[in-house]
Amino acid sequence: MQPSSFFLISGVLVAAAGAQNAEERIGCTAIAVDGAATEDGSAFAGMNADSGDADYRLTFVPPRQHIGGERPIFTFNLSYPRWVGFGRGEFFHPKAGHALSEPVGHIPEVKSTFGYYEATEPLFNDQGLGFGESSCAAMLVNKFPGDEKDTRDVPIGLLDTVTLMQLALERCATARCGVELMGELAEKFGFVPTPGEPTLGSVRGQTAWDDAGEAYTLADSKGEAWVFHVLGGVSGITKSVWVAQKVPKGHFALVANEFIIGELPSEPNEEFLFNREIFQAAKVAGLWDGVGPLHFSRTFAPEAMAFESPAGTTPIPLYAALRRWGLMNLAAPSLQLPFKSSNDEYPFSVRPDKVLSHRDVMGFLRYQYEGTEFDMTKGILAGPFGTPFRLEGGPRSGQVPRGIAITRTLYSIIAHTGPKRQLAWFAMDTPTTSVYVPLYSRSRAVSSAYATGHSSSFSRDSASWAFNFVSNFMQLNYRDMSKQDVYPAIESWQDTIDEERKAVEGANADTLAKWQADVQQKVTASWWNMSDFLIMKYNDGRVNVPKVGRSPGYPQWYADMVGFSNDVHPVWVQPASQPQASLLSEIDGGYMAPRFQVPQLWDPESSSWTYHPLPAASVSEEVQQLASISPGAASDAVPFAAAALSTLAALLAGVALGRGFERRVSRSTTGAGEHLL
Repeated sequence: MQPSSFFLISGVLVAAAGAQNAEERIGCTAIAVDGAATEDGSAFAGMNADSGDADYRLTFVPPRQHIGGERPIFTFNLSYPRWVGFGRGEFFHPKAGHALSEPVGHIPEVKSTFGYYEATEPLFNDQGLGFGESSCAAMLVNKFPGDEKDTRDVPIGLLDTVTLMQLALERCATARCGVELMGELAEKFGFVPTPGEPTLGSVRGQTAWDDAGEAYTLADSKGEAWVFHVLGGVSGITKSVWVAQKVPKGHFALVANEFIIGELPSEPNEEFLFNREIFQAAKVAGLWDGVGPLHFSRTFAPEAMAFESPAGTTPIPLYAALRRWGLMNLAAPSLQLPFKSSNDEYPFSVRPDKVLSHRDVMGFLRYQYEGTEFDMTKGILAGPFGTPFRLEGGPRSGQVPRGIAITRTLYSIIAHTGPKRQLAWFAMDTPTTSVYVPLYSRSRAVSSAYATGHSSSFSRDSASWAFNFVSNFMQLNYRDMSKQDVYPAIESWQDTIDEERKAVEGANADTLAKWQADVQQKVTASWWNMSDFLIMKYNDGRVNVPKVGRSPGYPQWYADMVGFSNDVHPVWVQPASQPQASLLSEIDGGYMAPRFQVPQLWDPESSSWTYHPLPAASVSEEVQQLASISPGAASDAVPFAAAALSTLAALLAGVALGRGFERRVSRSTTGAGEHLL
């Protein structure tokens, strides 16, 4: 038998994202949901925090009273320990070998500050205000304080990504207050991104920086949600440019490392807030000619289809576009949004087809494009047992998809806040294989397991290491471990927590705090028990429960695909655009045929793309018929995902051996900043 000359492409193509973003300091997917879109009237804001080396320990920074004076300002590179000093709780006190963090400046202090939960970044305060964050490419970036090597004529920025979040949570109870305060402070003191994160790039001959701007999502106890963008400024005009847009009533929005706010009104209003110098700054910087409305994303962000970061590399527009397409269609499948290669061709927000619960939002952040052509559990890179996770870092001849939840997701946070309840849901490590535990605004309880650990020292005292171990061990046989063991355990824990919290939400603060900490400890202990159980059950490539020594073997479709035979020489295979018809019925969950062309080859000389034709012309009727069958392959942890997307067209089928995607020729009339009813 000759090897079948194809790969199942779902796991191969999206961007040079694997190579170019594998080492990013922190790159996240952030969401925002207006309270009118949810079951209990709560708004949601949150994120998957994706980083390879940041300090993920969870703590609570207590509220404080201040006697005048000034607040020291620090820059945070996020590595362990992320901050060392006094005045923010015992958690941060210096330990052996830890030097005190040094301030880079000061601003006036306020009389009192709220308390808040913090991990790598600030999360949620005792007033019910919560955050998500996603770093974005930008056309302007300020100098860092004390950086004498930077000789550009640009403002110096004092307040970095983390500091702005801290200040908003310290001083604000509402999302509107948060965006207004961050805007005011960014104008007055200047914004800078996370140290070490910006990457110098180029777009059609202009200088631009990856990860130099920030997008925040905010939600509050009024059930209101906002999206905020900020970047560098223009000397003599403003120290920073910023804009905020309220999420429309009943809508869902997400940010995937690119700005999403579009056309601005001539003046700030109830739905849009921005600094009044924004129009002048755009013109002086040479980014806008002053004709027509100012489109924020197309003015202050580099064109994703042509942005090389660093210069000379292939642009990666699908790094953002795939996530926005996937989650918008998951929330509102009836819209059947077509796939667009550029982020700014998607609307600012969509109205979900159904009223959302917190479990639905958890499903959004666990989502792996199940049931679409881009299903992360399909294809040769998913292996014989369908892992949704990919190795990043190259080679540069190809690209891997950017998932919603990835292996280097440190934690996931969802602020679930409205008139009836104010809490956040926190999942340590990647949420696809983790459990969300509650953090209430009127509690400060953080167990030692969640406050312990860092990436360079394994510890069984750490919740992070428990979830990391299970998730990594699952790669041996993800299909069986997820469906038989881990996903059912996740759902069981989420059910238990939801049932138990009904009784404690109305209890006194001490009772609530004890329960909150106990849940964290019990979940951690259960996950360490899970790790031990999985080692036993799947030892030596066998399945040892309920009977010891059963071998699962390779799936038939995988064996046929690689030409498994009596020839014991190493097997080599070549890519093809689609599976053979004879294998379709054997593929777990089915196969989704491609319906959209995607750009393939990038020409750096002309800054343009070319297409490869879809392979459908050569597909037999049998293939087309089988390919149209709904796969029903959503993860057990998010069972509604496949049903929601089984009718949608997906992204691509081709091989990621070419370099990229075709440049956008024209922009959709429904672009960034608009929302769909």
